[in-house]
Amino acid sequence: MKNKVALVTGSSKGIGKKILSEFAKNGYSVVLNYNNSPHLADDFLKELNGCGFNALKIKADVSKTGDVKKLLSEIIGNYGRLDVVVNNAAVISDRTIINMSDDEWEKVIATNLSGGFYVIREAAKYMIKQKYGAIINISSIVGLRGNSGESNYSAAKAGILGLTKTVAAELGRFNICVNCVLPGFHLTDMGKSGGDEYHHKVLNESVIKKTTSINELAKFIVFLSELKSVSGQVFNFDSRII
Repeated sequence: MKNKVALVTGSSKGIGKKILSEFAKNGYSVVLNYNNSPHLADDFLKELNGCGFNALKIKADVSKTGDVKKLLSEIIGNYGRLDVVVNNAAVISDRTIINMSDDEWEKVIATNLSGGFYVIREAAKYMIKQKYGAIINISSIVGLRGNSGESNYSAAKAGILGLTKTVAAELGRFNICVNCVLPGFHLTDMGKSGGDEYHHKVLNESVIKKTTSINELAKFIVFLSELKSVSGQVFNFDSRII
């Protein structure tokens, strides 16, 4: 049997990179998707191949339906299958709602919400034919709680929660499990952009006074992707109480 295939969008850096590495370590052929970080993607691909992993690098802007169709077509053309999709690609453009421009709103919604929808829609076409698959959407605790200065990001991540539950209901009869993970706070480039004040706030709200372990997060997502009887669920992988 050929290796299972996992796609993680936005996986040239941050938590996406760690998640993709974990799938590779667990014997999956992995698809490294990137958009604006070609040098980081090249370096990561060399790292994966240097470790003997089967990795494919594909540039695609998930906010564009044409790019997403090409992404999925290339994956199937190379591997003939797709077992797992992790919708991780995201951008931020923080500003209070009074000062937020149309472009700042639309860019975040396009990537963080519409991008997930486009990827799911295309991936589902292949997974339905296979009669199996796992889709994991990365949302955020701010999709439930909101956060000052992040109306665009919060709205997009809240939308991902509803999208997850609806798609799970639609695709369950095809043996496709769809779940959502709130990954917690990590000191990635995106996490650091919030500044020291936000980092301290997260630590103070944590019931164990720690931020989430990125290693534990990656292992959990691989574990969740292999469950066959869990779907339509939201997992808060965070030590902050909602």
